[in-house]
Amino acid sequence: MRKLSTSLLFVLVLGSAAVAAGVSPDKQNLGQIESLVDSASAGNEKAQMKLAIMYLEGNGVTADTSKALFYYRMAAEQNVAYAQYRLARLYLDGRYMEPDPGQAHAWLSRAARLGFVEAQLDLSLLYERGPVMTRDIVEAHKWLSIAASLTDMDLTSRQQELEVKMTFIEVAHAVSLSRMCILTGFEDC
Repeated sequence: MRKLSTSLLFVLVLGSAAVAAGVSPDKQNLGQIESLVDSASAGNEKAQMKLAIMYLEGNGVTADTSKALFYYRMAAEQNVAYAQYRLARLYLDGRYMEPDPGQAHAWLSRAARLGFVEAQLDLSLLYERGPVMTRDIVEAHKWLSIAASLTDMDLTSRQQELEVKMTFIEVAHAVSLSRMCILTGFEDC
């Protein structure tokens, strides 16, 4: 018996599911999905991201959070900062699955170290307001300071809000840590 390729098997399963649901599968759509699956399997980050979004939103496919996570993780493991950030947000939000602050922290940290400002801002909030295991006001200020240095957003009032909760030594330490992170290209963050 001949072995079916992964993408052909995927198309057959997708087509069968559509027929069972009373929907005629769109051959062009199945071909595009098959092509995306092949590209994603070959390591194409854009295809992985596209499939992740399609499965998360149910755009052209049946919504499937586990498949969305699978494709986001594929891209995230290749150091695609946006994929790492989206994965972290999924673990934080609790909209599609049970929240997992530990996983959210891990993925936010990776994206933040790649210079992704939104991840740096969310990581700052997680350190400030997150679960007890992640609370660290110095780390919150550090990541906020790093984000402020990389964007034209005015984060001064947010920094001042944090500094009211900190000692002078903590503020100085956070500023020093943020500068070291920037100088080392986020290697020591």
